[in-house]
Amino acid sequence: MKPREIVLLVFIILAGVTITLFQSGKLDHLEFWGEDWFQKGEEFSFEEVRTIEPPFPDWLTIDNPRGEVIADKGVEDKVEITWEKKIWAEKEAEAKQLAEEIKLQVTKTASETRVNILLPEKIKRSYRSYFRVSAPASLSVKIDNSHGQVKVSGLNSVSVINAHGQVTLNEINGDVYLHNRHGDVSVTEVTGKTDVSLEHGNGGLFRLRQTAIISGRHADLDLEDIEGKLNLRAEHTSIRGRRIKGPLFISTSHEPVDLNEVGEAEVVNRYGLVRVDSAKGPLSVENRYGTVAVSQLEGSLKVTGKNIRVIGRWISGETVYISSTYDNIELKEFSAKTEIFLRHGDCLLEPATLEPGLSFQGDYASLRLLWPDEERLPAEIRVGQGKIIWRLTEPAATSETNGETALRAFTTGKEPAKIIINNRYGNVIIEKSLADKNKETIFP
Repeated sequence: MKPREIVLLVFIILAGVTITLFQSGKLDHLEFWGEDWFQKGEEFSFEEVRTIEPPFPDWLTIDNPRGEVIADKGVEDKVEITWEKKIWAEKEAEAKQLAEEIKLQVTKTASETRVNILLPEKIKRSYRSYFRVSAPASLSVKIDNSHGQVKVSGLNSVSVINAHGQVTLNEINGDVYLHNRHGDVSVTEVTGKTDVSLEHGNGGLFRLRQTAIISGRHADLDLEDIEGKLNLRAEHTSIRGRRIKGPLFISTSHEPVDLNEVGEAEVVNRYGLVRVDSAKGPLSVENRYGTVAVSQLEGSLKVTGKNIRVIGRWISGETVYISSTYDNIELKEFSAKTEIFLRHGDCLLEPATLEPGLSFQGDYASLRLLWPDEERLPAEIRVGQGKIIWRLTEPAATSETNGETALRAFTTGKEPAKIIINNRYGNVIIEKSLADKNKETIFP
């Protein structure tokens, strides 16, 4: 390979790695093209204070193209804005001249008080703007900001659009709308509805009193104490949720979903773990190439997908429905009418009771059923190209026809079977429940 070709190959590889890291959120473009790289000269700071007298419209709107905004609850009879301008210049006289060209404009309409900056094009790169706002608690704020943090506390409804900065919203007595990129988000104590969208950052949302709508990409989300309905749609986002009243819908991919103390729930994941503990209400999970683990569920369970492992324990409800392929199913201490479809996997079932009924349909699968003591329910088992291994002391009638083995137990032949098992190309083992409930799982 010629030297020129080697250099070209290295360049292509580096370009590909850089683009991949940037798109995944692991590399912010500011790390290479951060605006501080372009600053020339010394930093100079200029400050002014602007007071806005009542009457106040419902909204205070702040448009800040470069810098940060911090807004807090203040006195009820005025809005006070402290505005700091930071300018980079070779000399102080030059900085003062530039500062005079940057104007703060405040306009009032019937619906809003608008604060924006008149900024000449020539000094956009050598300038930062910092707002400190003290406002009445009854006022709502809209903030459009970039390249800096936004903090709002103790005010009414809040709308924030931000890029490349952290956003913190606390004690908001109204609705929240937030769109943020390349920065972490923290939203706490919201009495109204919450609508949050974030990319390439972590999010913490706590103590939300009404409906929450959340979307994310390449993020980590931590949710706690959501009293209303939750609708969460994300990609490449891990989700941890605690004490969510619901109903809730969650969709994500390539990262785990971990829920505890939730109500009615529907979860869709791809290539990631779904773990649910202590849930009330029906639970529906769809997954691909991951694991579904459910424990302490009071309600029906539905699990569907391909190449998923299913683990469940302490499930009580009307129905359990599981359909999976190419992995194992393990259910213990469950009491519900159960229907299982499995291809190319092993299944272990240890029910608390079989009274509600059980149906198993397997293909290239094996089943090990640990039969509860003293239950005598009509059972019908059919296995093609495999064996039925009956280890209970009670007798069972068996027959073979054209490579299929059939077994009937606890029946006189008139009542319908409550336990129906059909399997192909695999064994079915029926034996008594284990005395030790914590015994290691061993598939046949």
